[in-house]
Amino acid sequence: MKKIALALGSNLGDRLGNLKKALRLIRASGIKIISTSDIFETAPFGKTEQPRFLNACVIIETEKESHDLLYMLKEMERQIGRVLREKWGPREIDLDILFINQEVIDTETLKVPHPEMHKRPFVLKPLSQLEPEWEHPLLGKTVVQLSSELAEQDLSMIRVARL
Repeated sequence: MKKIALALGSNLGDRLGNLKKALRLIRASGIKIISTSDIFETAPFGKTEQPRFLNACVIIETEKESHDLLYMLKEMERQIGRVLREKWGPREIDLDILFINQEVIDTETLKVPHPEMHKRPFVLKPLSQLEPEWEHPLLGKTVVQLSSELAEQDLSMIRVARL
């Protein structure tokens, strides 16, 4: 079994409903959800002229191959109603693979660990609730260490619920 960290985000439509539907689809696919973080309302990242996001993380276990999991997550995004727009633009749902065990994957379609996660407090803060000691295999720092480096940036994060 592979232990995998996923990030979930939504800033269009029923944001909380989109996150909950993603969890239902993950469970329905036979993937075991080990733990879920709090949900945080956060300012947009990259393109800032858009609605605020709801963000959370989950830890899952699966035997699925990495690219098969990615394909499945993209299909779930489609089922929830995601429309591909612009990079860092608004979205109904975003499901990103952060870590797969301690694997490093660098293909055209999949990069693990997620290449931008260490710059994103809206990923690191919820992930640190679940796996604070998970070490980034390329940076050699734990999630909690990476999160503390961005602590001043998470002032705009508001805990709103438990996923």
